[in-house]
Amino acid sequence: MSVTGSKMETAPSAAYPGLLAMASFFARSKALQAKRVVKDAFVPLPRLREGTPAEFPFVLAESTSTLNTCTDPREHPLLLGKIQNLRLACRRIHHRVLLPGEVFSFWRQVGAPWGLRGFAIGREVREGCVIPTRGGGLCQLSGSLLDVATALDCELVERHRHTALPADIPYHARRDATLFWNYVDLRFRTSVPILFEACLTRESLTVKLRGKAPRIPMVPIEDARVLSPPLQIGGSCYSCLQTDCARHVGEPGKAAQNRLGKTAFLLDEFQPEFDGYVHAHLGPGDHLLMPYPAGDERHVRSANPQVRTQTFPSFRIRRSWKLRSAVSQGITVAKAHFELAEAAARIYSRRIRYDVEHLAVAQTFLPHLWRVGLLGGRAFDVLMYRLPVRVLERELDKAAHLYPQSRTLAEFRAPSWFAEAEEEALAAARTIVTPHPQIAALFTNVTRLAWERPTQEAMGVDIKKQKDMIVFLGPTLARKGAYAVREIVKQMGFELTVVGAEFEGEDFWRGLPITHIPFRQLPWHRIHTVLQPALFEYWPRQLLRAHAAGSRLVISPFCGIEEDRTRGIYQVPFGDTSSAVAVMETLMASRGGLQCA
Repeated sequence: MSVTGSKMETAPSAAYPGLLAMASFFARSKALQAKRVVKDAFVPLPRLREGTPAEFPFVLAESTSTLNTCTDPREHPLLLGKIQNLRLACRRIHHRVLLPGEVFSFWRQVGAPWGLRGFAIGREVREGCVIPTRGGGLCQLSGSLLDVATALDCELVERHRHTALPADIPYHARRDATLFWNYVDLRFRTSVPILFEACLTRESLTVKLRGKAPRIPMVPIEDARVLSPPLQIGGSCYSCLQTDCARHVGEPGKAAQNRLGKTAFLLDEFQPEFDGYVHAHLGPGDHLLMPYPAGDERHVRSANPQVRTQTFPSFRIRRSWKLRSAVSQGITVAKAHFELAEAAARIYSRRIRYDVEHLAVAQTFLPHLWRVGLLGGRAFDVLMYRLPVRVLERELDKAAHLYPQSRTLAEFRAPSWFAEAEEEALAAARTIVTPHPQIAALFTNVTRLAWERPTQEAMGVDIKKQKDMIVFLGPTLARKGAYAVREIVKQMGFELTVVGAEFEGEDFWRGLPITHIPFRQLPWHRIHTVLQPALFEYWPRQLLRAHAAGSRLVISPFCGIEEDRTRGIYQVPFGDTSSAVAVMETLMASRGGLQCA
């Protein structure tokens, strides 16, 4: 943000400003701000409504600029402040619609760059100096907006040029649009309806104008005026040696410098694989956010006195109540999980400092955080435990076609924006972190974690004892493979032990040799085979536990455990009854008293 292009500016001079010059600037700026408030009160500009890319399928103009223009490490805190300011401003412009006859106003759309609204300290050029100022750096966005507006031949209603720029900022005449709240603005009109897209990647700012029809090629109008470029001036107060200047604020303290380059870990439910990963990557000053208490006995490895830890046990209680309520009311739990993830993402986003440069995000929060722009301008890794929504729902639709009688396969589908946001965020992620082999196979930038497997000693199970049970771990859901298991039992007639609740109807197992048993009473040492050809298993804890107890596994490929028939792990496609029957016939032949390896 800069005032060098305003009506009240003075050319940079060799003399550094004193207190009188600063007082004069303060008085003039407040007078001009008041004047603009009065003027806008008589001719108010509406904020733009939201739209969707589907309404505006054609990209009419695009501008991309590099975020990191900082060459002096002492300026790095101001770079992070600029990125934070751009992050907040883009959020208020992204997917807004400008109709013909309406005027786009940068300040009307973005609002005041105040600290209470989350804006940070960035660089501002003021009367020949580069100074740290709240909201500094927004000129990069106004310049990009000017670039695309000019390319689309929009009518410029208000635009101000810089008369000075920091030496590390390249000058482009088509991007020269300075700002200062609220009277130095960028305003323009368009002749066609347009949708703004303004977003940050890890390294750049991209602004697009989208339209409902393709752009008609235009002959660019050359500006006959010869405009002199702005003066190039040195660094900010953080690197300036003129300590006698009245504006000089000095370098940031050690505390501020020590916060740079830190990582925030945004966790969901406790999982030992992710806990081990977080513990291995936590560093001094990092930020750890999780819903469960820090003193939870299950979460002791990530405890670190040098880590800033925030927990939200009240949210955990709220989540537990909502999920239990959903089950009791017969509401799909998937919808409750979706709403809870959105609420948790809002809580987390308010607690991430602007100077956090890297994030490790639990997948459940990813689309929500991407949508609000929190991941823009940062590197981030995804702690991934489930299939991407598009892949998951495609598989659910196939299963619903296979078993149309099941209502549970079509209970909930995520909104289209959720799938789009997740897809974009996964493509932008630095690394996908997962213990699930089938999920890992979908990506190239993967850190594959090992499952934490229980040991026979820890389970206290004697695997040499005779095993005589075939178990469906359940619950009785179509996606758990219940329909295929029922058909297998009908064809083969063996006795089956079913664990968990029945969600496919009370009569689902009627007429079959079925024994129901509570999970807590399950005798692991007696299980010969677990029959669980599920559509997917994200956390195959019980399958791993059964295998550690010496059981054979008949599972589907998306259950998260690789096939290894030498170790008693067999894979069959979901819904393929004939393949499962063939495997079970082989295992049944060895069932009579044979000990499992």
